[in-house]
Amino acid sequence: MSLDALLLDGMRFAAIHWDGVRLIASRDPIGLAPLFYRFVEGAVWLSTEVGPLLCLGPSAPDLEALSARAAFVPLDERTGWVGIHRVLPGSTLEIEVPGLAIRSTPYWRPESRFGTYRGNYADALSEFRARFGAAVNRCFEPGSAILLSGGVDSAAVAVTARANTGAASHLVHAHFSALPKTDERQYASAVASVVGLPLHVVSGLTAPWDICAELDTHGIPYNWLPYGMDEPILGHLAARKIGVALDGHDGDGVLGAPGGAVWGSLVFSGELRRVAAYAWRDGAKRAVRGIAADFVPPGFRPQRFRSPTYMDLVAPYLREPLRSRSLRDDIFRWGWPVNRWKRRQLQPLLPRAVISFEQKEIEAARAGIDLRHPFADRKLVEFLVSLPVSIKSDPGRAKPLLVDALGDMLPEVIYTRRKSDYMASVRERVEPRWCIDKVCASKIRLPHVEYTRLFEDRESHPEKLPLFFLVNLARVHEFARQACDLQHGLVNGRRHVGAV
Repeated sequence: MSLDALLLDGMRFAAIHWDGVRLIASRDPIGLAPLFYRFVEGAVWLSTEVGPLLCLGPSAPDLEALSARAAFVPLDERTGWVGIHRVLPGSTLEIEVPGLAIRSTPYWRPESRFGTYRGNYADALSEFRARFGAAVNRCFEPGSAILLSGGVDSAAVAVTARANTGAASHLVHAHFSALPKTDERQYASAVASVVGLPLHVVSGLTAPWDICAELDTHGIPYNWLPYGMDEPILGHLAARKIGVALDGHDGDGVLGAPGGAVWGSLVFSGELRRVAAYAWRDGAKRAVRGIAADFVPPGFRPQRFRSPTYMDLVAPYLREPLRSRSLRDDIFRWGWPVNRWKRRQLQPLLPRAVISFEQKEIEAARAGIDLRHPFADRKLVEFLVSLPVSIKSDPGRAKPLLVDALGDMLPEVIYTRRKSDYMASVRERVEPRWCIDKVCASKIRLPHVEYTRLFEDRESHPEKLPLFFLVNLARVHEFARQACDLQHGLVNGRRHVGAV
């Protein structure tokens, strides 16, 4: 397939093309295939992992990029290693030879499709079911594993694969026996019963989080919480020599993130009959509160109705200009309803968001597993981003399109359930004070981090510190420390970060 054809319709690819003058590198729009590059001694090197590029010569930790990543506003092209960059998803990187001048240009612009759908709700349900079925078919192979979290997204993958292909799959679910708040076995078992297949339950990790082992595996300090599910599941599949697995990752994103100013967007769009119907269904008080929250800025509300966003809690630990940038990019911050809703729908498709697929790809590949994501299917994503608020979102229900389109196949307990508290596993594995101790022990100081406030709050109320932020800080500080060891040729009794 030619590069032009890939850019127009390609699903999952990392491509390199040479036309005699330029080297052109590109990745699929959702970033399912990683691709990194580095310039060394007048030559450009490309790889699907960072490790081989590190072997070309020493590289220092990129402290500015690490600081931005810890603050949830990453510099998308930068990996955390000085001079080692990523080709951005949905973009082409052109490198002129000679001279090695570079230019990165997006070829995929999902915002151009935003809100362009002109069908009605029944049409959208029919098209979603067809597109989702095609997405699952493209990912599924007989004997594939399906990762069942107990939620509606992974359940939809499992029932659709069984209905479309009739083939058996290996259903696997992680369970934390000591953490009842995370128990979702009844939901995963209900799905297994519907598809007529056994459910394989593995024990989730509850041991203290091991940053060193994690970084030794990845070589890049990705933003994620150590839930303790991926490692045992991938180990289980690798032991059984299962080479392909499907999951429901980012159904939350592309189906429409909750809390995205739906009431206000419906009003702004003139969907007053729909607003009235939802008010009748959910109660007038809820509708009035929802509309008021979407149209009234927090500064004009009574104090009891103001609540900080997560980035508001993180901001005191950042210095300028990173503090302002983190607040500006906060997708949960109040804004005019229609603009806020649009931003929430497009945010999951930005490079900084889809890099999570890159992380999952590398982690699974190291276990010998090809991890595939039906909700990241390009044709499905392009359809979902085209839907108006009146079709895509419901202020009183999560993922209405998915539930209404596939409700006849899903067990009722799945779409009437309440989401379990998987943060309980993170709280079990990560102690806030330990994270800050790790920051101190690293001897690394990142730019734009307010360490004085951080260390003071560690002594006064460590339990109130934002946990995800602490996880990120501890991770990037340990990463920088190990990267400095690597730069100076220090092994310290363990394998180099990123070595192959």
